[in-house]
Amino acid sequence: MRKILICNKAKHFLILAEYLRYNKSRLDRFALFWFECCFHSTMIKPLLFLFVAIALHFSLFAQAYDPNYFRSPLDIPLLLSGNFAELRSNHFHAGIDIKTEGVEGKKVYAAAEGYVSRIKISPYGYGKAIYITHPNGYTTVYGHLKKFSDRIEKVVKAEQYRRKSFSVQLFPSPFSLSVEKGEIIAYSGNTGGSGGPHLHFETRETKSEHPVNPLFFGFYVKDHRKPEIRAITFYTKDDNAVVNGYTQSKRFKVQGGNGNYSLAYPIKMNGTFGVGIEATDRMDLTSNTYGIHNIRLYFDEQLIFEQQIDEYAFHEDRYLNALIDYETYIKYRRRVQKSFKEPGNQLGIYKTLVNNGIFKIDDQKVHTLKYVLTDVEKNQSTLNLQLIGDPNQLIKTQSELKPKAIKFFPYNQRNTFLKDEVLVDIPKGALYNDLYFEYNKGEVMPKTISPLYQIHNHFTPLHNYINVSIKMRGLSSKQRQKALIVSTTDGKSWYAEGGKWNGENLTVRTRSFGGYAVALDTIAPSIKAMNIYPGANLRSKWSIMLKIKDNLAGIASYAASVDGEWILMEYDAKKELLFHLFDDQISAGKHQFKLVVKDKVGNETVFESSFVR
Repeated sequence: MRKILICNKAKHFLILAEYLRYNKSRLDRFALFWFECCFHSTMIKPLLFLFVAIALHFSLFAQAYDPNYFRSPLDIPLLLSGNFAELRSNHFHAGIDIKTEGVEGKKVYAAAEGYVSRIKISPYGYGKAIYITHPNGYTTVYGHLKKFSDRIEKVVKAEQYRRKSFSVQLFPSPFSLSVEKGEIIAYSGNTGGSGGPHLHFETRETKSEHPVNPLFFGFYVKDHRKPEIRAITFYTKDDNAVVNGYTQSKRFKVQGGNGNYSLAYPIKMNGTFGVGIEATDRMDLTSNTYGIHNIRLYFDEQLIFEQQIDEYAFHEDRYLNALIDYETYIKYRRRVQKSFKEPGNQLGIYKTLVNNGIFKIDDQKVHTLKYVLTDVEKNQSTLNLQLIGDPNQLIKTQSELKPKAIKFFPYNQRNTFLKDEVLVDIPKGALYNDLYFEYNKGEVMPKTISPLYQIHNHFTPLHNYINVSIKMRGLSSKQRQKALIVSTTDGKSWYAEGGKWNGENLTVRTRSFGGYAVALDTIAPSIKAMNIYPGANLRSKWSIMLKIKDNLAGIASYAASVDGEWILMEYDAKKELLFHLFDDQISAGKHQFKLVVKDKVGNETVFESSFVR
């Protein structure tokens, strides 16, 4: 028994020593305290230095991407619905989405030994998620889980009842929840912002917390298919630039397939240009589309642009909106990836940038442009184009007229705008490029108590938050409590932005341009009982289930009790579903259920009902 104890301590020490090499954080003090407690005996102390030497030796010389270290988190063939770093709304995809055959409840296994370093439960995002820190310097993440294994579930539920909250975040101390490679840690689900049953899986570098492509670690996904190219767009970058007669951006559909693409005719050009590409990757056995791993652009055989996303930092996420043609995405839902760098774009994914990917044609010669797109499995596609310098093109009439700008905002400084009852404060770093700012004061709308103020347009992205203040005079104290700023892009759909009062000014932080106005929310949230009613017999039911919804401000909080004691209600926000899973907390017999739901401006609804268990 003594030998077993020593071996277990040694094993834990090896893992912790490796962890400390990558994580000099708040856990260091705990770790040192753990050393003192576990290695106080005379027999253990001589081994301490040996363990340190061994652990540091292996950590210093470990293979960066060991293909044999991790096992699959599922015991079914890996088919992906999403790959690493593909383009999502305002962010890159931080992992891979693994299909679970269209169902929930698949066993989820620890990819390697380590310890549970974080557990997060939320109605949004990853839903129910587990983070496991491993001795090799990486952390794996498992998201959208249905439920945890029994011992992890016990810890989580105890914390939820202690805090009286469904949404919790735990950071267990090292080795309080250690796991073995291949141990069942959870069951797959569809929680949080998931659009269907699947497992979201990540590999992060523990020290930096950078997501790294999980496919680098030997997870086998069958893929013999080459990237597919649909179109390219040329962007004029000087006042005199013309492409096929157009002085603004011009899109061209390409032809071809199976890795070889081209245009049916040369393109006439003159001036300075950037170019963007519409392309997706494919994999075997699925109909899904994926992001491109590597994009290279050659102008006259010279590599002028290359991007490759092997890993990235979360603080870079929103720069995705500078990588894509944001206006085209908002208008047409087409993602054009720019093969040039905007001034305010600080992404670190670029391996080659000659003149920021911008090229110039000011002669009457024939030039070549070539794209080479490659996926992780080295499947490759090329697009070849001929560009003919032509300074004498006939200018075609533009189909769109640009609104008249009223102020110029440089991208690299703070900018403010004050007119009528509106103040807009745009901090440095919020813009990706210089902006010709637009503004218009409209009319009071049916759902607002102020005019609609058009603050630029929603086709222009923002990186950081800006402040929008609207002056409102003459509101009563009760009205001020129920007032909030709302936004719209079409004057029909309204989105709650919130807001705080400073004198007569209601101010909100936002990361979107568009229409803004003040509205009142005086309607309390609605509660719809699904299976509970006065005297309901729930002996054969597995849950209490209700739906909750708010008309504008949004749900701020909810609290349920049985016989005056708080009970755990899980919240599926996308389905507006609130439910309690029966357990030992509620005994047999007659009980009284109560639910209180509040919105973000203080409107409250109470639902009460008796039931029999």
